[in-house]
Amino acid sequence: MKRLFTLLVATMLLAACQTTSAKVSSEKPPHIETSKSVSAAQKALINELQGMGFKVVHKSSSSLVMEQVLTPNSSERKQHASYSDGTPRSQVRFAFTSVQGKTNVSGKFDMLINPGKPDQERVTLLDSPDGARLQNVMNRIK
Repeated sequence: MKRLFTLLVATMLLAACQTTSAKVSSEKPPHIETSKSVSAAQKALINELQGMGFKVVHKSSSSLVMEQVLTPNSSERKQHASYSDGTPRSQVRFAFTSVQGKTNVSGKFDMLINPGKPDQERVTLLDSPDGARLQNVMNRIK
């Protein structure tokens, strides 16, 4: 049931990215190398994900974290209301490093159950088709 919930939410969040050909997983997270500066790469990712309803919750010179609160009335939320204290969130995290004039960007995509609570649970979405969808989003900012 947890896996079904994860897949349903991830599908909703990245529905605009239809291609799933990239090979990514929690073992091999999405990654790109770009000639853009770190700040330009961050700005491009923010623009892409804000269009999908994500908001910036943390930004530094080496990382970017964006979240999307899931609608409390959604069928996915109702399925997990019995053990989720608070509205689940989707969270995308990016790490940026500069190497020889290029910027390396790696990404993670998780669902947070019981967000902000001591028993918060982080469920990776990279092992679903949404891992490839995140890779495709990242590829668009190259």
